[in-house]
Amino acid sequence: MTAPETMQYKMVFCDIDGTLIDSTNRISPGTRQKIQELYRIGIPFILVSARMPSGILPLQRELGIKAPIVCYSGALILNERADPVRTVGIDREKAILIDDFVKRNWKHVCCSAYCHHDWISDNIHDKWILQEQSITASVPKEGRISDFIPQNGHIHKLLCMGEAGAIADLNNALKENFAGLSVYRSKDTYLEIMDGAVSKSGAVKYLCKAYDIPMEATVSFGDNFNDMDMLLVTGTCFAMGNAPAEVKRQVRNVTADNDHEGVLAGLERLNFAENRR
Repeated sequence: MTAPETMQYKMVFCDIDGTLIDSTNRISPGTRQKIQELYRIGIPFILVSARMPSGILPLQRELGIKAPIVCYSGALILNERADPVRTVGIDREKAILIDDFVKRNWKHVCCSAYCHHDWISDNIHDKWILQEQSITASVPKEGRISDFIPQNGHIHKLLCMGEAGAIADLNNALKENFAGLSVYRSKDTYLEIMDGAVSKSGAVKYLCKAYDIPMEATVSFGDNFNDMDMLLVTGTCFAMGNAPAEVKRQVRNVTADNDHEGVLAGLERLNFAENRR
């Protein structure tokens, strides 16, 4: 199917890893220029990611735009001033139980927690922590959930990293042993764990309401299964060329891969409604 070329779009939602950035974690100059053009005519370009704020805000500054950002796949939304406007989390005691469950039964899986601007790990020198730090430029704090999260507090996300087979087994075990969670693999070696009420599509709906923009006037870009609910809820959507075949089959449009400016190619196929503020 082709994108409805005659529609005038008013808002863009874009995943980061595997979508906006290439395999060297860079944004192409052409993509950056196009996003700045949209910003100048009043089109909000919303970065949507499982990352924490410190892994998203530098990219937004690089783009030279101001807009809300969606962190932790929708568990935390920050407004244009980087103030929290929506937060949904796993309560402290449940998060501690999940963390203990993982560490007790999957000793070679690295489990860390995120809350607002804090990334918490009991071993900041673990190879998986160092790898994630090199990708996102975020800096972890050493300790346990109980050291940082107050009573009656919550965390936004648990991230489990390990070999693909162990992550697949852990994915199944968590779904069998814990209710009310959103659990998905963002890649073969990463398992994201959030409250069951969290979704990228929920963040899209929240921001559309906040901006008074109809869903049919929105477009989204993503590359993996964890983007599917966002892709399917927006007015039109693009799966990246590097997306799994099943993702491509379910969406309206497929663009080039993230190493060949797929976001730019998709944006250039669409018309946008000027909205100078």
